[in-house]
This record gives sequence, structure tokens and C-alpha cells, in this order.
Amino acid sequence: MADSDYRNGIAGFEGWTGDDLDAALRAAFGPGGSDVGAPAGIGVLTTLDRTLGGCTRVLLRAEPGDDMPLVRPAQRGAFAEAVGARYQVLGEIARGGVGVVMHSRDVDLGRDVAMKVLRGDHVQRPSMVQRFIEEAQIAGQLQHPGILPVYELGLLNATTPFFTMKLVKGRTLAALLQQRSGPADDRERLLAVFEQVCQTLAYAHTKGVIHRDLKPSNVMVGAFGEVQVVDWGLAKVLRQGGLADERRTLAADESIVATVRTDATDAASVVGSVMGTPAYMPPEQARGHVDRLDERSDVFSLGAILCEILTGQPPYQGEHEAVLRQAADCATGDALARLAACGADEDLVSVCRRSLASDPDGRQRDAGVVAAEVSEHRASLARRARQAELAAAEASAKVVAERRARWLAVALLLGVVFGGVGAAISARGRAAREDERSARVNSAIESVAELLGAAAAAPVGQSEPWFEVRTATEQIEALLAEGEIAADTVQRAEAIVAKVHKADADRRVSERIEDVVSMGATHYDKFSWVWMEESLRDAFGEYGIDLEALSPSEAAARIRESDLAPQLADGLELWIATCANLRMFGVETMTVEELRRWTGVLDQADPDPFAAAVRKQVYADAPLHADVEALVESADFETVRPRTLSWLASACHRVNDLAMLDDIFRRAVLIYPDDFMLNFDYAFNLTYMKRWEHAIRYYHRCLALRPDSAGVWRSLGVALREIDDLEESVDALMRSIAFQPEHAPTFVELGLTYEKQGEREMAIAAFEDALALRADVGGAQEGLDRLAVETVP
Repeated sequence: MADSDYRNGIAGFEGWTGDDLDAALRAAFGPGGSDVGAPAGIGVLTTLDRTLGGCTRVLLRAEPGDDMPLVRPAQRGAFAEAVGARYQVLGEIARGGVGVVMHSRDVDLGRDVAMKVLRGDHVQRPSMVQRFIEEAQIAGQLQHPGILPVYELGLLNATTPFFTMKLVKGRTLAALLQQRSGPADDRERLLAVFEQVCQTLAYAHTKGVIHRDLKPSNVMVGAFGEVQVVDWGLAKVLRQGGLADERRTLAADESIVATVRTDATDAASVVGSVMGTPAYMPPEQARGHVDRLDERSDVFSLGAILCEILTGQPPYQGEHEAVLRQAADCATGDALARLAACGADEDLVSVCRRSLASDPDGRQRDAGVVAAEVSEHRASLARRARQAELAAAEASAKVVAERRARWLAVALLLGVVFGGVGAAISARGRAAREDERSARVNSAIESVAELLGAAAAAPVGQSEPWFEVRTATEQIEALLAEGEIAADTVQRAEAIVAKVHKADADRRVSERIEDVVSMGATHYDKFSWVWMEESLRDAFGEYGIDLEALSPSEAAARIRESDLAPQLADGLELWIATCANLRMFGVETMTVEELRRWTGVLDQADPDPFAAAVRKQVYADAPLHADVEALVESADFETVRPRTLSWLASACHRVNDLAMLDDIFRRAVLIYPDDFMLNFDYAFNLTYMKRWEHAIRYYHRCLALRPDSAGVWRSLGVALREIDDLEESVDALMRSIAFQPEHAPTFVELGLTYEKQGEREMAIAAFEDALALRADVGGAQEGLDRLAVETVP
């Protein structure tokens, strides 16, 4: 982000008091020095930051498909402030009749969590509070891979209960069912999901818990095949009657689930109450006979889900009231007819029919029995498939043997007649070798294509996936050198090899730009920015875009044609901003007219309309607050590039809207927690706002991503000096010097810290080292003169 934009925004703080800034930034950032009284509790790392001067954050790589759609983003300064220092809230994921689920981040552990909060209109209703707490207690005691673990139960503002749990990332079973073109599609995979659901419910039933609201939308299927049953808000602990009690008499040492209502009258579970989803509801539940519900009620709901898997529809269909009447009457005639015609194996259809029995006594006794029946069915399918494979293999082998015998007879006959037996065998040998080698090359091509996709999706700077791609590509090249490969296969192989080489070259220039920026832009002195301008120009030149020889429009065309257009456009914009900022240091690399001409073609290089709108505000002579605010409101933070979000914050600086700037960065770092420069830009803004402890927190996050960044260590050392943590400041500055020993301004900062410590000789030595490296470095001579005056008697 342009240094001038940071400086231009400082004036906006002059009218703010410390309390004003503290309140506004607490809401935006979560952790902070004034969060001691936050109802949700101070984070562990916040406390350690205060006592130990900061703790490094470890941030793991994001999972593929690691996106979480929001119903609405968190409102600035409202909910985020109530949560306190432990959690940062990104926005609302879902809303139900009882609670609101928020996408949150546990600051201490650096992980995303789901935070379920009781709705405000229920806070004064003891029965609803009681049920909400019971949901947390039940889920917290059900420890199974198919049930979301509950992490913490707490209070917001001392009145509103919340609990945090694992954030489910995936698709619902309902979504998977809906995307099918027909009921027979993907049946085996869906049955595998269903079996895991049954196993999860079987565990809950052994603990004396029934779910009471099983349906496809309450089953989540993750990107790595994990299946979890969610929303235990209507779950009931069986204490009197039902099969659970019968089993507990036979297994007295089995632990049971206990809740706030374990020894109290269940006021909500009375005759006449109807809770759940009618399309999947057993008749006893639809009739309001809650006192008769037990494990077999969940079995009916499992049968309803299986019915939808097999036939494409749940047992009951229609409007809500009509479906509820069908459920109360157990009108399953249509469902049973659909099951009979679905084409599934009879044993599986029989499992579903039994589960949908109107009389609970006619159903399986619990989910464990259903799980065993489905498991046996799938095992039977596997056995039959294996037997079919063996039979097919035997038949194929027989056909091949017969064909080989016929070919041999023909070959021998031809050899006798024409004397060509040797030639025929040689031709067949060559054909066999060509087929075998072509198959190997084709297999290697598929492997390289898969590895290339994974490498392209890896974060910038992660080299391991590219090493795997290059190794696999070398294997293809070695196979090509052997020869005797089908022509079409050779063509495919050469195409994938060329694609890999180009992608690797693209990666190298992208990483070069990122490395230059992370080294140069993390400092704030003339020497670093001169080096950055030259290095960016060299990086573009190595890629074939000569910024000196080409006109701006020609350079823009080259960028637009590249597969790396967004990254190159970001790099070009950073180069232009670097040239502009150098003018503040008295270094003119291009005239004002040239700067404007280069800025004008950025839109040609990067056609993204949102990025173009952001640039218009950043480079406008006098941007209007209303225009910037409208731009922020229209931003889709999930799709906008991290660098563009930083420039958007820069536009907020220009109109002096610090609250809006804070909101942009807070949301951006939650979506892109592992973007190095985004976190640094946030920290850099915080230092200008004199929010040193907050800045330190994000500098540590930067160092978790790039521990060898000399510029971040230098910035951290300065921030630590500002809060009088002088020993840690010296340590951070010495680390910066170890990574970049020729950087004179860092020695000046070290001298200032020693001076503040009272270490006069050490300060003088540091200032002298700075001058030895660069005689024109600012601050060094002034420091020596100041220390010399202090020694005069």
C-alpha cells in the first residue's frame, strides 16, 4: 500500500481521544489492550502478549474449498465488540428459530469455529435458554467423529449464552441429493454417507440420546469424505421408558448423557407438542406424543432419508400442513410404491420398508441395527462385484487364450507359406511395446496434470508441489526418449511438458514479485524503495516485459495476454506506487506525466471492474467519501484479491474514514489469514494509529508466514520500543540485522532503542555502524550529536 496514503490518513485521528480509538478498534480487531472487561473472556495469547511481549501465531495452510458462504457479514462494532478478545466474528452463516450461527475465528488457536448464539428474543425465556444450554451439553458429551465437538460454552454481555464448535465446511446431503439427475445416480456414494449417519446415530442411541430432527439438510459431507450429523437442538435424553433404559439395566457401567434437565420435569416434552420436520417425521412425533418417542423414532427418520436416496423424494410431499397430516396418519402408501419401483436391491428396499413402519414395534430397535443391515448390503454388493470381476477376468482370459492360439496358428501357416513368421512376430512385438510404453506415458500425463493443478492452487512460495510436478515431468521426458510410443501419445506428452515449463516460469516470476515486495515494502526508507523499484523492473524484464523499452499500452497488452494477468497487474501497480512514493524521498524515476500515463493503462492490464473502481478512488485528486463508502458496500470480500482490498483500505485513508478502513482489514485478514502483505498492511496501519500492541500481534502473524522477513522484524522492534519492551525490541532488531546486515536504517533503530535503554556506548556503536554502511542514512548523525551533547558537563 502506498506510503503516501498511510501518511495522508494520519490527520484523521487528530480529533479522536484514546478511548474513542480503543472502542472503535476493539470492535474491528477483537483482541486489544482495553478488552479486560470483555464478557466473553480475554484470550490466552492476549494475556501472554501483555506479560511476555507477544506470542508467535502458527497458521496452517487453508484447506481446498475452504470457503464459507455468509448470509450477512458481521455488523461493524456490534456483535464483534460483544464477543470480546477471544473471538473475531466474520458474519452470519445461518439462522434458526432458536439460535444464530456465526462464522468466527478463535484468535488464540488460529482456527475458524462456528459460534451458535441464542437469539435475542429468547434471552428472557428460561425454557428457551434451558433448551439452548441442553443442546450444548448433549453435543459436548457425545464424542464421536460424526458429531461436531463443542469447544466452549460462554456468555455474551453476561446474559446471552453461546457455544463454539467445529466449523462444518462442506455440502449438505440435501444438496447432494438435489444435484442428481435421477434417483439412480451416485447411489453407492450416498449409501456410504447414509451408513455413516446410521453409525453416528447408533452411538448416540447407546448414550440414551435421540436426535428428533434427522433430515438430509442436517447431514454435512466434507471435502475429504467426513460425514457429520448436525443440529442437536431438538435432541432428547431418554430417562424413563424406551429401549435406552432397558439396555442400561444390562450395562450399568455405560456412561450416560446428563443435562440441566436430567432431574427436572421436561416442560417442553409434553403431549401435544410437535417439533421436527414433517417430511421425515414418525407418526408418534407428528401426533405430538413426545412421551412415546425413543430410538425407533429416529429409525423412522433414517428410513425417510433412505427413501429419498432410493426414490428421489421423502415419504411425504406437499405443503407444510398437508405433509404434517400425512405424517400423523403415516400415509406412506405412495412412498412404498416408489420404493417397489426404484430398481434397488430387494434387501435394501426391505430395510427402508421396515424403518417406515407405522407401529414402532415393527421398526428396527435402533440405528445400530439399521447400520448393520446397510453395511451387510454394501458388503454383499462388494462381494458380488468382485465375483463378477473374477468371472469377467476368467472369460476374458479364455477369449485371449483362444484368440492367441488362432493368431499363432495363422502366423505359423503364413510363415510356412510365405516365410514371414519372423517378420510377423517382430511386428507384434513392436506393437506390444508401443502399447505398453504409450500406456505408461498416458498414465504419467494424467499424474502430471493432477500434480500441476495442485501446485497451481498452492500458496505463493510453497515449492514442494512444484518439485513433485518437475520430477513427474522428467519421467515423461525420459519415457519419450525411449521411443516406440504412439504418435498421438507423443503429442499429448509434449503438450503437457510445455505447459509445465510455462507454468513453472510463471510461478517463478510471481514468486519473484512477491519476494521483492515482501522485502522492500516492509521497510519504509528511501534505500529499500529504490531497490524495490529496480528489482520489480528486473522481474518484469526477465518475464519478457521491458518496462523501459515498451510503451505503457504495449506492456499492458503483454500482461493481459499472460496466464498471470492478475498477479502481473498487481506487480505493475506496486511498481507505479513505488515510483510515486520515491518522489517523496526526492528520487524521480519518472515524471508526473509518465506516472499518469502508466496509471491510465492499468485498467487495460487488469480488466477487473472492481479493481478499476478502487484504482479510480486511490488515484483521484479529491475522492468523495460517499463514492468510497458505496464501493466498500459493493465489495464481495470472498472474491476480491487481497492486494485489491489493501488498496481499498488506502482509499478509505484518503477520505479519513478510519472505522471503514478497520472494518476492511478485519474482514480481509479473516478471509485471507495467510496473505503476508495483507497482514503487514494491517499492522502498518495500526502503527500509524499508535495501536502498538495490536500492530505487534499482526507482525507476529507475518513472521509466522515469513520468519526471515527483515522488514517485519525491524517494524516489530520499533513497535516494541514504543511500548517500552526494550529488551525484546533489541532482540527483534538484531534478528532483522541478521537477515539483512547491510541495511543501515535498522542500525539507526537499534541505536534509538539502546539510547532509550540508557546504553549510551551501545547506541553510539549502532549509529556509527549505520553511517559506515551509508553515510547519508537519516537519523544516525543526529543520534551521535545528541549523545555527544548529553556528555558535555
